[in-house]
Parts: sequence; structure tokens; C-alpha cells
Amino acid sequence: MTNSPKLFDSQGREILLGEAIGKGGEGSVYDIEGEDSLVAKLYHQRPLSNEMLAKIRAMVSLRTSELDSISAWPRSLIHDPRSRDVLGIIMPRVADSYHLHDLYGTANRRRQFPEARWHHLLLAARNVAAAFETLHSAGMIVGDVNQGNMLVDKNMCVRFIDCDSFQFEHGGQVFPCPVGTPHFTPPELQSLKLRNVQRTIDHDAFGLAIVIFHLLYVGRHPFAGRYLGEGDLTIESAIAERRFAFSRHREETQVDPPPASLLLNDLPTPLAEMFEAAFRSNGDQQSRPAPPQWVEQLELLIKQRSICSYDHSHIYFNQLKECPWCRIEDGGGPAFFFTDGGVSKISVGRLEALDQKIQRLLIPEFVDLSPGQLKLPSVLKPKKLSKSPPATLSDVAASGMVVAASLCLLGIKWLPALGLGAIASFGAAAYLIFSKAGREQRERGGKLLGKLEDNQAQLAKGARLIMAKYQSRKRQFNASVADLKKAYEIYQSEEDQLQDVLAIQRTAQLNRYLAGQLLQDNVARIPGLTFSILSVLESYGVESAWDVDDVKLMGVPMLSPELTLELLSWRETVVNSFRYKPEHGVSIEDAKLASEAALRRFKIAQARKVLIGGTQLDALAEVGKAEVKRDLKRFNDVAEKGRQIANQLREFQSGRRFLERELNRHPAVTAVVAVGIPLVGYILRIIFG
Repeated sequence: MTNSPKLFDSQGREILLGEAIGKGGEGSVYDIEGEDSLVAKLYHQRPLSNEMLAKIRAMVSLRTSELDSISAWPRSLIHDPRSRDVLGIIMPRVADSYHLHDLYGTANRRRQFPEARWHHLLLAARNVAAAFETLHSAGMIVGDVNQGNMLVDKNMCVRFIDCDSFQFEHGGQVFPCPVGTPHFTPPELQSLKLRNVQRTIDHDAFGLAIVIFHLLYVGRHPFAGRYLGEGDLTIESAIAERRFAFSRHREETQVDPPPASLLLNDLPTPLAEMFEAAFRSNGDQQSRPAPPQWVEQLELLIKQRSICSYDHSHIYFNQLKECPWCRIEDGGGPAFFFTDGGVSKISVGRLEALDQKIQRLLIPEFVDLSPGQLKLPSVLKPKKLSKSPPATLSDVAASGMVVAASLCLLGIKWLPALGLGAIASFGAAAYLIFSKAGREQRERGGKLLGKLEDNQAQLAKGARLIMAKYQSRKRQFNASVADLKKAYEIYQSEEDQLQDVLAIQRTAQLNRYLAGQLLQDNVARIPGLTFSILSVLESYGVESAWDVDDVKLMGVPMLSPELTLELLSWRETVVNSFRYKPEHGVSIEDAKLASEAALRRFKIAQARKVLIGGTQLDALAEVGKAEVKRDLKRFNDVAEKGRQIANQLREFQSGRRFLERELNRHPAVTAVVAVGIPLVGYILRIIFG
């Protein structure tokens, strides 16, 4: 590093910093000139707190060969030569390794681990558990378990990084782990401030189970599923409520796993029960599976693996009657594992099975929503009572205005009666307008009527929004039906399409380019996208620009229309940045293949497109049904409140006599009638008197 200050390690050896190779919240990591196997981490905080200083000193003193084998454990401190202050630590470089999510994420694995199969992920999971066991045996607790603090190499060896966040006890002092990652934090800690929480091995066991699940289920999160209850369910809420999406007890969790996923029944029973114990435990006892249990069962599963007879890239538990990866692909799900060339290799027999699946494909019905289901409650007329309610002073005042009208009519021939009628009219009106009893009657009725009008306005607006959203989903569904039918027609037109195999080269190359543009690398570039939402997207198979499309996004819960537009806009930007390279894509050797082999490749691609379209249609139909059910319940809940208000208004109005009810609706009405009575009498006197 140019003009870098002179620094020294704990033995007084001079350290020359090279280029910065990483930066995090706590510090920056640099190369060390002349030391290819080591790196230096300098903390941003200057000077370090006494607690942090004591912690890293203790870590250096606790270093063992076992810890070195599974982590980038601190080896020495870095000092300022002038003040002798500790500025950072020296750690081993973890070379030729990638973050763990680069292995279990399908798009990343295709790039970084193209030869990896499911048993490689099992081996990595086994090694993660073994690494946890090594740490726990040394008295260390990871605390902040997450996919970012573990690296894995091509041999599936796993090593921890950022070890200075671990919790441990030394010299009678506990050095805590002050942070946590919500998606890996156990339910009993979800709502707590972790800085003051002393972590336990059982807390680590929850995070370990999440990591192992990620690996075995190729990126799925165990708490990201389709919630069957009301409203949306975030991953954090699902963890807090122990709603394990893949549980065998779905009547309790009320969550279904995402489509195109392995199921718990695809694993040996002991492993399935261990996941249940890890994710459904209440955390009040050491009940979650410990690392040695995972090591034992994963080693056993690695030995109990079978190779699919249809597709040799498919590895699965040998006690299953069918290959679960074929089941997922045949159902329209993605190909999680790839042979050379980037496509799932399917034999003639597999193609026949796919064809049979296509022939059985049915287009689902989209849920119906009629305007009659969004009917607004009406204002109810007062009931006709068999006996009039008891008269009140307000009723007397209202009757007085009728008497005043009679006097004013008498005033046509006898002038004093007109004056008496005017006085009676004004007096009765004044009582209705200004008396406490008259005001209470009027205000109570007006308040109930106002509530009912507000309720109806809310319902009218809600009905319009519900119908607009329904029509939008239905149009999308109908468009997808048309796309599916078109894809099926192409699938059937074999001879014509065979001549166009090479014509799809650009599209295939574009798709590979889109698949390489990962969402996780573009979180900061997509407004509204957070790592929490990213986990949900990845659980529903949306990992790259290639996965981003209208239909697939509509099948993801909790995704707002605004974020959907942002994702589609980002995909369009990625598409526009694509530059076609004719030398890539289908090779010359592909063009020389026998027509039967070329046709088979085309049929495979098109068959999968048809099946994926069918699966997406099913998802759209299910999402549409769930949305309509949820929207109607919300609408009916508001409508029921309106009906209750309407009944209250009806009961109240039925308890009032007709004259008082009509004359005391509003002060303006009462005043107009009060002035109108003598005015009409006076006019009639002029005309007829």
C-alpha cells in the first residue's frame, strides 16, 4: 500500500500493508507484503475499547491447531509503533474459497461449483457441523450464525471467518457476541437486544440447523413458505412463531413449503426428525440436535445415496421410490444440478415420461369474483312499532311546531293567531336546536349516520380496488394460458422446429447471461429490495435476472407492486446490457449432431418450458384464489361493521317518534321549518285574507 504507515506485530516484526481486499462494518482487510498466506485486519475504531482489546488478546492466546484447521483464527496483534496501541489482528488468508451461499444457491453454484452434486452439499453440511463441534469443544459459541461467516472450497472444506465476533469465556470474563442475523436467530431471541444476551450452544444449534437446511434444500429457507392464515408472514415472524414451512405438522404451522422443493419425506427419518426438533423447539431446554448428531446422520446419508437412472446429475436418498429431483423438474420446477453444457441431461426414457406428463397437463380454472360479492350494506328504514315510544319533551316540541302551523293557518282569517303560531314555532324550534335533550338526539343519530356513510365510502373504494386487482390477475392468468398454449404448439411441431434449433442460439446465450446476474449482487441497485425479502425470493426460486418475470413474481408472497416493478425494471436494464457473441452458445459440434439427438435436445427444452408454464399457471390460480378469499374476508369484515352500524341506527331511529325524527335531523332543517311556518301563513293571509 503506497505510503502506508509502519506497523508491527506482537513479536516486534515490521508489517507492510498491501492492497485493501475487503471492508466491513468493523474494519478493513489488507494484503501483507511478503506474506501470501496472511492478511491484516485494521479496526475502524481508534482506540479500541478495553473490552474489545481484552477479547482479541484472549483469542490470540487461545489459538490451537484445531481452531486453525476450521477458521481464520487471529494469530497476532498489530500495533502502532509510536503509541503501541493495538490497531488490528493478523489472520490466515482463506484462499480459493467462496461464501457458503455460493455453493447452495443454484445460480452461484453453476458459476463457482459447476461439478457439484447433492452429495457435495451433504459433505459441506457435514463439515459445517464438524466445524461447529470443534468450536464448541474449544469453548467458543458462534452467536451470529449466518451464511456470510463461512467459506467453502472445492473439496467442501469449511472455514469460519470474522471469528472476533464469537462469544467465549476467558479468565472469568465472558466476551459476548453483540450482533445477530434475524434469519438465523432462534425464536426465543427474536425480540431481544442481543448485546446483553449471553448465547448458548442451543442457540448455535438453531443457526447450524438453518445452514444445514440451506445446503440440503439447495437454498430454501426453512421458514419461507406460503402462509395459509390471514395476512403476510415474514421470515422473522415465522421463526418467532415456530412455523417451520416444511414441517409434517402443517395443521399446526399453517404454512406450506414453496413449490419445486425437496420435502421432509425425501430425507431419512432421523434427519427429518432432527429438523423438526431444531425448528419447532421452544428453546427452554437443550433440545436441539447437537453438531455430532448432524455429523453422524449426514455421513450416513452420504453413504446411502443413489444416482438417478434418468439423469446422472441427480443424487438422492437410496430408500426413496423415485428421484425427487426428477419429480421437481417433471412438475415444472427448475433444474438444480447441471451436466457439462449447462443443461440437465435427460435420456430417451425420461423424455417419454415428460411427454406423458405434458399430455396429462390440465389448465386450471381461475377463481370467479362477481360484483354481487362486493355489495354495499344499505341504510335500513326504521321499524314500524306496534306501539309508539313514550313521548319526550323533544316530541312535545316537535308536536308544538305542528300546533304552530295550525295557528298560522288560522291566522289567515284571525291575525293574532298568526302571531301566536310564529311564537310557538320559534319556541319549539329553539328547544329542539338548543336544548340538551334535542341536541343529544340529533347528534347521536348524526354520528351513527356519519359512521355508516364513512363505512360505505370505505367499502366502495375497497370494492373498486379489489375488482381492479382481480381483473389484473385474471388478465395475467389469461395471458399465461395463451403463452402455455403457444409453447405446447411449438412442442408439437417437431419437423419445423428442428430446422430452427440453431436459430435459438441468441436466446439461449441471453438466458445464460441473465442467469449470471444475481439479485444478491444487486441489492443496493434495486430500490426497496432488502436481504429479508431476498431470502423469500430465493426460497421461491428467484435468484437471478433470468428468474425475474411477471408470472413468477406474482407467485411470491409479500412482494409489493412497487418492488415488482423495480425488479422488472432492473431485469430490463440487464437485458439491455447484453451483447450477443456469435462464437458462444450452440457449438459447431452441436450443429453436426444427428437430427434425432438435436430434436431430442429441442424437445427437452420445450417440454420443460411447457411444464414450467403449467406449474406457474397452477401457482397463479392458487395465488388468485387466496387473494380473492383474503380480499373478500377483509371486505366482508368492513361490511359487517357497516351492517352493525346500520342496525344500531335503525334501532335508534325506531325509538324516536316520526315528527321529532324528521324535524330534528339537523339544526338547519329545524330552523327552516320554524321560519317557514309563519312565513307561509303570512303569504296565505295576503292571498286569501
